[in-house]
Amino acid sequence: MDAMMDMMIKSISKEKREQMMINMMPKMMEGIDIYEFMPKMMTDMLKDVTVDDVIEFIKRAIEEQDKLKELADKIAQANLMQQMMFKVYQSKLGFDETVSAVAEAAPKNGWQIPDIRDLQKEYQESGLSDTTKVKIIYFCNPQGGYDILKDDSNKSMSVMMPMGVGIYETSDGRVEIAAMNLGMMSGMFSGVVQEVLNNGAANLEKTLQGVVE
Repeated sequence: MDAMMDMMIKSISKEKREQMMINMMPKMMEGIDIYEFMPKMMTDMLKDVTVDDVIEFIKRAIEEQDKLKELADKIAQANLMQQMMFKVYQSKLGFDETVSAVAEAAPKNGWQIPDIRDLQKEYQESGLSDTTKVKIIYFCNPQGGYDILKDDSNKSMSVMMPMGVGIYETSDGRVEIAAMNLGMMSGMFSGVVQEVLNNGAANLEKTLQGVVE
């Protein structure tokens, strides 16, 4: 609605907008009820709108929709959302060595490791054999999680706990590590959540030192 109003107003010439504001000022000074004022304001805004104004507004609306769709398509094609939400690191080590090095370094940098899942093995046991090596190391910071979940409004964030760090082989033999982009995510929050995520991002980077390129 705000975007539509913005386009409608922009479709009206600057001179007309100025004149409408001058005409509306006396009504605004009357202190009338808002439910009375809005219909009057809209009537004054639209009474001088011409067919050309309406056509221009429709053109702008169509252009904006096309631009938004084009932008959404480009974002999808570039996989930008995935690139923003996750960080991918190139390991300097082999697959098994990477898993061992990360699992060993994590407790030294504020993490507990409650579980390590072998996804390749689980898939193969389900009859799905065409997969490369993939393991998920689960990172947990009890104090940070506790600080976040104390507040009921933050309890939905429990779906992210513990945090999975993926280690996998690509089809061409590279070993990569993937994790949530905690630093980027922290910018979406404030207070204790932002603090915990920022600390987590720093501790994750320390954990991967010496392992990633």
